[in-house]
Amino acid sequence: MSVTLPHDEAGSGPALVLLHAGIADRTMWGEHLEPLADAGYRVVAVDLPGFGEAPVPPGEQAAWLDVLRTMDELSIERAALVGNSFGGAVALRMAFVAPERVSALALISAPPPDMEPSPQLAAAWEAEEEALERGDTEAAIQISVDTWTMPGAPQDLRQRVASMQRRAFELQGVEEPADAPDPLEEDAEALGRIDVPALVAAGEHDLVDFTEGARKMAGTMPQARHAMIAGAGHLAPLETPVAFRELVLGFLR
Repeated sequence: MSVTLPHDEAGSGPALVLLHAGIADRTMWGEHLEPLADAGYRVVAVDLPGFGEAPVPPGEQAAWLDVLRTMDELSIERAALVGNSFGGAVALRMAFVAPERVSALALISAPPPDMEPSPQLAAAWEAEEEALERGDTEAAIQISVDTWTMPGAPQDLRQRVASMQRRAFELQGVEEPADAPDPLEEDAEALGRIDVPALVAAGEHDLVDFTEGARKMAGTMPQARHAMIAGAGHLAPLETPVAFRELVLGFLR
């Protein structure tokens, strides 16, 4: 079941759809909407199901189809997609199942389709899951913030991420919703056939899963180029917003 997703919009021109990280929601793009609109784009930031103001719909979850449905509702035939982390994974699947709808991809710390978590990431996921299972949501939020923000991150950034993660836990509950079959996992050669202009980047201080994943994806996708974002970790749009925006706009131009 597809849904029309809550969204914020600014500007006019070629469409640019912003897809948030899995510990965030569309408000992570708040400071980017107007600058990107001023650069000549119609900018749309959506809440993916289970985040922000978007409840989890019944049935199997295929966020990439929900975003395509929302584009239909907004009369957007084709868009450049900018996705951070989980949002990048959603963008990648949109480009595979509906390449005619995607003009370009900017994947920021997106997981590669075949990612096997590093010991550090696996331990963090396990600790978070254990906290949720014992009903300690605040401990799970703390683990999530510690995992996905850089050491020494400003307290206001940590609080902002914590607030978005808390809302996601409230919407999603303890039980993870069932996912629809992953179109990229079903086809080992799929990544090499995503033939749209792509920027694949990660923060220089991100987990190795994502720094190496970015290099791998950039080397596999036919029209991709790789970039490292200086001074950033996993959440470059929040950590180094100006550098992130300059990188993306330079790519899109």
